[in-house]
Amino acid sequence: KETAEAVAFFERKLAFEIGPIGLKYAIQGNEPLTVVDLRTPELFAKGHVPGAINLSYEELENSQAKLDKNKVTVVYCYNITCHLAAKAALLLAKKGYRVKELVGGFSDWAAADLPVEGKHAKEHGASCSSSSCA
Repeated sequence: KETAEAVAFFERKLAFEIGPIGLKYAIQGNEPLTVVDLRTPELFAKGHVPGAINLSYEELENSQAKLDKNKVTVVYCYNITCHLAAKAALLLAKKGYRVKELVGGFSDWAAADLPVEGKHAKEHGASCSSSSCA
């Protein structure tokens, strides 16, 4: 029974997560997706996943015009310990969006030396204050 539960758990988990390399290939393959960066506008301006849009968690409530339910929405925040992306994914799923969370957030994207857009692409603003990652 425990093994079957583990299989079911990890299948569900993998269905709603994407790693940095997987996202890179999805972007390169022009898969229909919208990438949402939930970090502060200042950190977004310094560097972000190519093509990402910057929305705060609070903005997601009223951002249907910026998101397409026919595309997968990939959300990310600061790092692996930031729960902001998981909260955003839950909110979007409840609103009927197909959604995945980028595992490791921007810090793992940057650590993998993947392409970064922004003013200071070399400065990977992956720091996180406790209030923004709660």
